[in-house]
Amino acid sequence: MFLLAIRTQEMKDIDQSHKSQFLAFRASKDPDQSFEILCDYVQQCTLGRKVQIHTVTYDCSNPTALKNLAEAVRGCYHCYSSKGEVGDRERGKAFFSLLMILHLRSFFPKPPKHKGPLVIQTPGILAKTSADWLKTYGLKAKKLDLYQVLAPNAFSPVEDFVPILQKTVSSTLHEKVMMQFEWYDGTVKNIHVDLPVLYSYQKLLAKMVRIYERRIDWLSVASRRIWGTVCERRVVILVDISVTNSTYISHIQHSLRLLLEEQMSDKDHFNIIAFGSDIVPWQQELLPSQPENLEKAWRWVLSLECKGSRNFMSALRRAVEVDFKDKDKYKSQGLYLLTTGIPDQETHTISAYVAEACGGFDLQLHVCLFSVRKGTDPSGIIPARYANPMETANAFKEIVQATKGRFHWFGEAGIFESDDITSIISEMEKAKNYSQKAVHVRKSVCSVTLPKEEEICSSKEWLTKYSIKKLKLDLPRLMLGCTHQKKTVECLHKKVSAKYCSIFPSAEINGVVKHLQLHPKELETYTEQLEKVLQRYIQRVQWLLSGSRRLFGTILEANVCVLIDTSGSMSPYLPSVTKELTSLIWEQLRKNEARFNLLRFAENIESWKEYLVEATDGSCHDAVQWASTYHAHGTSCILAALQKALSFQGVKALYLLTDGKPDTSCSLILKEIEELIKKQDIKIHTICFSCADRYMIPFFPYFEGDDLKKLTQEVAKARSFLKQAKSWR
Repeated sequence: MFLLAIRTQEMKDIDQSHKSQFLAFRASKDPDQSFEILCDYVQQCTLGRKVQIHTVTYDCSNPTALKNLAEAVRGCYHCYSSKGEVGDRERGKAFFSLLMILHLRSFFPKPPKHKGPLVIQTPGILAKTSADWLKTYGLKAKKLDLYQVLAPNAFSPVEDFVPILQKTVSSTLHEKVMMQFEWYDGTVKNIHVDLPVLYSYQKLLAKMVRIYERRIDWLSVASRRIWGTVCERRVVILVDISVTNSTYISHIQHSLRLLLEEQMSDKDHFNIIAFGSDIVPWQQELLPSQPENLEKAWRWVLSLECKGSRNFMSALRRAVEVDFKDKDKYKSQGLYLLTTGIPDQETHTISAYVAEACGGFDLQLHVCLFSVRKGTDPSGIIPARYANPMETANAFKEIVQATKGRFHWFGEAGIFESDDITSIISEMEKAKNYSQKAVHVRKSVCSVTLPKEEEICSSKEWLTKYSIKKLKLDLPRLMLGCTHQKKTVECLHKKVSAKYCSIFPSAEINGVVKHLQLHPKELETYTEQLEKVLQRYIQRVQWLLSGSRRLFGTILEANVCVLIDTSGSMSPYLPSVTKELTSLIWEQLRKNEARFNLLRFAENIESWKEYLVEATDGSCHDAVQWASTYHAHGTSCILAALQKALSFQGVKALYLLTDGKPDTSCSLILKEIEELIKKQDIKIHTICFSCADRYMIPFFPYFEGDDLKKLTQEVAKARSFLKQAKSWR
């Protein structure tokens, strides 16, 4: 059945792929067919194809037929027996290793005309490292650094001591026509924003980014994809031909071919040193980069064979001490290493040597690391040192830093890391950063961010962070510097406006008529941001009017005493007050873990406790139970109640709720309380419940309180600005 197996399996695969180069038959029995039939069939199937057929017999009693078949088709024959000597087994392993190498080479096919003569090209431009290239085409070189652009109109704030005021005063900006901008050194400067200049600047940044992208594309093709840019005038190429590179020697050779064709013709001198365990130099000294020498070097490269380990140190010493023995007499000298793995020697040993050998001379070592796929080493040979790809890359980075060289890491998938490309990408990131800052500089309407959760603080404190002015959304600020002016015309004996003044929107701001400077898009953005802020203000107003805050406001302090008026006039309201007090205890005092006490007063005073109590579940239940026993009677002895509350140790704030005037003089109460609070820092918050005088005229507008008043004023301002902004659309 041997012929059938050939026909249905191996030969079928050959028919589907004309790229197959060999077939290996392994047999343990004599074939059913005769030698003549086998040869005839195989010759018919392989007619016109470059296919080699090798045969291997294993414990075969009569291997003559397969041996003759291999000879007839010019293939290899190997006989293996389980009882054979060790030498036979080793030869068998070597044979199968050879087959595996041939198989793996199918993944690294030779390029067309691989062994043909070089097609030498003359470089069109002078090769430069990206660092040198950026000295000409970088943002700073092109005067496109943002701080260079803003510098002519940037001024440092001035501070000086004013004797009459007895204090240091900072300079202010005239009508705030300038804005503050953080400089590169961390200082803040006042800058005048010239919008046309900034628009033009951003266009130039975009143009430079496109140039940088083209540079990266150029660095990523042809021989530069493998070697980067070879910039020096005198060059020595170090090539790793250790045995682990056997499967991709054609790739290494092709890489050298591209280098010789594209980047070496304009050099002064060059040499190539191949190394495994031993070093194999092309020439004993540097030779001129003439076409005939480049061709000879290529023919020599084609003869290279991989063997040994990676004795990089010997090759490096040979290059430095022989090829660059006169390194002090020349400028622009470079060593380029092409390797696939970590050297035999320790990294610190190599780094120390290159730092000493190249220090003080114009000589750099550059590394081109070729990462190959895992599992492509069929030899099973363990290298002198092993490191994973990342460890290998880090080791070579350390080595090149010792000579201020460049590191280039590539593979079949493309470039993984390149110092040249990284420098360009860094410049692109800088351009992007400058562009974003330029947008911020010329952006007259800022994007606002307000917290979603409510903060436990007074409206005064809250507005110091989120007021319209603090958010830079006040309308006068957006119109500064555009004052409407009239000039006197002598022949008409009156003041007239500018000729085209009427076509610009105007508004009266703080008694001064000003013209609108915003673009339609900026005006739309301003309206959107202001509506967002207004909605958040209303949300906080609703929060202040919800729960116990509607009556008692927001409890800000951690140690408080609540004083409740239980005089006769409070009789109609006492049930609702008790209900709100219960809500206060659980919603604010317990939630915020405050220390508190309760005190009720009429003609007499009664406190829940004689000291402040932690707001636990038990104490809150007890306080609610005590508050439910309130009943209204008598008059209001407010002064005595305040004096009692102020005597509690550790109290920081009093919350006084009453519905009318005290039974004693108001001026007397104010005088006494002023004396008491001088001795201790205690705040007294007052809550007027249905407060009216004897003629039923309300003392305060409905729901007016300090927190609500400040916030509603800000809401009114926001609505006014919003209405005016919408009228300009």
